[in-house]
Amino acid sequence: MRAVVAACHRYAKFPGEPDLDPWLRDLRRMLRDEARETGRQQWVGGRPPSLAGAHQHRRVATDLDDAFRPGHLFVLNGLGGVGKTQLAAELARRSWADYQVEIVVWVTATSREKIIAGYADAAALLGIEETDAPAAADLFLAALSEPDGLRWLIVLDDLQDPADLSGLWPPAGNGNAVVTTRSREAALAGHHRTILPVGPFEPAESHRYLSEKLGPGLHDPHAVDRLADELGHLPLALAQAAAYLMDRHLTCDEYLRRFRARRLDELQTRLRPDDYAATLTSTFALSIERANERDPSGAALPLLELAAVLSPNGIPAGMFTAAPVQKMLTDRRGRATTADDSWDGLANLEVLSLGRLDDERRAVVVHQLLQRSVRESGPADRIAGAAVCAADALLEIWPDVEGDLGLVDLLRANVEALIEHAGGALWDGKLHQLLLLAGNSLPRQGLLSAAVRYWERLLPIAIERLGPEHADSLTIRNNLCWAVGRAGDAVAALAGLRDLLRTREQLLGADHPNTLATRHAVAHWQDETGDHDEAVAGLRRLIDDYERVLGGDHRDTLNTRIALVETLGPDNPVAAVAELRLLLDGLGRVLGPDDPEVLEVGIELCAGLEAAGEGAEALSEMERLLGDYRRVLGATHADTLTVRYLIIGMKGRRGRSAEAVPAARELLDEVIGLIAQGRTELEALRAAIVSWLGQI
Repeated sequence: MRAVVAACHRYAKFPGEPDLDPWLRDLRRMLRDEARETGRQQWVGGRPPSLAGAHQHRRVATDLDDAFRPGHLFVLNGLGGVGKTQLAAELARRSWADYQVEIVVWVTATSREKIIAGYADAAALLGIEETDAPAAADLFLAALSEPDGLRWLIVLDDLQDPADLSGLWPPAGNGNAVVTTRSREAALAGHHRTILPVGPFEPAESHRYLSEKLGPGLHDPHAVDRLADELGHLPLALAQAAAYLMDRHLTCDEYLRRFRARRLDELQTRLRPDDYAATLTSTFALSIERANERDPSGAALPLLELAAVLSPNGIPAGMFTAAPVQKMLTDRRGRATTADDSWDGLANLEVLSLGRLDDERRAVVVHQLLQRSVRESGPADRIAGAAVCAADALLEIWPDVEGDLGLVDLLRANVEALIEHAGGALWDGKLHQLLLLAGNSLPRQGLLSAAVRYWERLLPIAIERLGPEHADSLTIRNNLCWAVGRAGDAVAALAGLRDLLRTREQLLGADHPNTLATRHAVAHWQDETGDHDEAVAGLRRLIDDYERVLGGDHRDTLNTRIALVETLGPDNPVAAVAELRLLLDGLGRVLGPDDPEVLEVGIELCAGLEAAGEGAEALSEMERLLGDYRRVLGATHADTLTVRYLIIGMKGRRGRSAEAVPAARELLDEVIGLIAQGRTELEALRAAIVSWLGQI
């Protein structure tokens, strides 16, 4: 009879076949009635939780259905609260209702003793008379191996330790087993076992769940999506939010306002929604405790506290083994901790589904609600210490040359998260240098408007925490002025720098390096706003003062001399080229030949050579520089792409349009492709290439 039902399932509504749904319903009813009358279909052990209101048949459930056949064992693993038990309950209830199995054994597998007790109960159902529970469990597993036995489904829910299943795995017989667990240990994999990772809802699943749960048409769909995004699409969080806002007759946006202002444990309902056994905080706490107990003991929690103040979209994996992290772990654990220990502690987070490495093993991803729970549950001084340690570690791994744009973007995203979550920890008497480094990297990537926003965000924080006359507050003012000028407002930049110069002269004196640097900036923006003569005069005076205060070989002295040559270059390009050659050699000795500042001066030299009538040498030198840019910064760096554009322009001016035009079109295609990947800083370059092609 079961074979008939299976065949009907297979061919129901097949093109050209009759609609078999009524037949299936009748057959199922007959089989259920017969099984229950004869006692052949039975449920053993605990009952699964009720399916959630607005239960979603998820994509992972479809994967499970597709692979569900006798002889296979399935392991559903993932972070607490992602809905693993709901998936197992859905499968068990449907298998029972559709008479796909005669026996369902549901075991709460939180200990080896409970697993054995569940098997012993099932053995009694099969008529196995054995009072010793372990012996009864062994006999039950042996009975499952009988080829002509009953079709069975065993659910081992919430397995805490894979070792508890040693010798107790159901056989690959005439049935299936489903294990739900937070563990990702390698021991879970094995013969006839399929691992199905369970993550949060897909955005569409979250939307359907909340819309159905809250009532179709009762809430703004965009607000529903905002709520789901902020909760990280975690089913447990969505269930708790829905229950809370329905109890209090709130809108989604009203709930979000409370969610942002209150602690997670303040947003609970009296009854647990959808039969979830625990709150978010308690669900996470159990996994954290178990991860922290694993060898190297005491490492997982401090590492998770580090992750809690960083970006939920990815944290550079290398920072977890940096020297500041090893020192922090040594202090917290009370014993020496190596980079290997740090990595093993990170692996323990992954084993308990508290974090995961991305596919390239470059970044660690931790769910945003887990991060928030850790921040709220940890002592404030410990979270502050984790923030400082994270900043020190990010500073250590920041590359001297920002050629890996993906890494630099990742680093900056984590700095933004630190600013949000570190409170005053990064402003303890002075500004942490990481915040300056992150801001200064933006214009180097061509992100000019982003640089303005960054310094505008930091300035009021600096004034509040350090005072308006603190050296770091003044540095932020300086950087903001430069950012404003580079973004296109030279007049505002000059006005701000003149005001800053007066402040620095009063507070620091005329010969302080920061005062001299501000004079350089004033001269630069004077030239940009058309006051050429005053800019030249100011640079000449500044060079004399730099040589007196810092010496002729100091990088600031050399940079100012280069600035003067660049300012005077259009008037006497031959003299400018001669001076730039000397200065480039000196700057290369001070900074090294691969320093981006040295490469930039090399471009200025090429421009001077072309202006002096040495176009062939200028083009040859620019092509050599392109090789340096590719080697130092990478082929897709904005500066490397700009050098390619400059070479195209040089070739065009030398009558080599047959080479230049195809090269420009190829470059344009590459730039458009990178912009499509999110490289918005290349928009200006794209416009320049299009304009150049339009003029040919």
